[in-house]
Amino acid sequence: MARKIKTEKTKKKHALLIAFIVIIVLALLGVGIFFGWKYFKKGKGPGNPVEVKILDSIDEYGYQVSDKDSKYFKSEFDELKKILLAKPVDEEKYATQVAKLFVIDLYTMDTKINKYDIGGNEFIHADKKEMFEQKVIDSLYASMLDNTYGDRKQNLPEVKEVKVVSTEKTNYKLGKETVDAYLVKLEITYVKSYDYDTQASIVLVKENDIKWSIVNTQPTLNPKF
Repeated sequence: MARKIKTEKTKKKHALLIAFIVIIVLALLGVGIFFGWKYFKKGKGPGNPVEVKILDSIDEYGYQVSDKDSKYFKSEFDELKKILLAKPVDEEKYATQVAKLFVIDLYTMDTKINKYDIGGNEFIHADKKEMFEQKVIDSLYASMLDNTYGDRKQNLPEVKEVKVVSTEKTNYKLGKETVDAYLVKLEITYVKSYDYDTQASIVLVKENDIKWSIVNTQPTLNPKF
């Protein structure tokens, strides 16, 4: 009878010991899973989305410059402000500067968040903007990787300098109407060469009697309009 009682006590001790070990193992496993998840989230998952801050704007014309724009674009934006603050505004200088900023922003692809972040679209005429943006998405920006979280690993161009070859007055057929226009020819150099366009011919017309807007662009100094 004593042996039977002793055996039952021993069994209870063994059961309690096993239960205790199981609890410890589960606790350790839970801690391991928790810290493993924290490491994965921190080291492997996405960080905070890139925030874009507007640094300056020319509200009357709808132009803006942000902190993600290149130093070159920012400096040329300052030149545009000077041109527009002068009274009267030198229309030829204004149109030429818009053409320069457009090319800088369009081809400085390294600053873009994704292929839908179209450079230079604020300088495009309203009647041409939708077609222009779709063309860029489907061609020039088609292979651009997303950089929403600032982790893109891709070599993309940055414009180093835009040289004005010539600016001349011309006419352009916009819809059924032929209007006054400027034709600006430019040469483009990059910080590093990735075989992108090095020439551009830009046609600008007056939009809403306020601003010079781009209606046509071709990657050559010998355009056909």
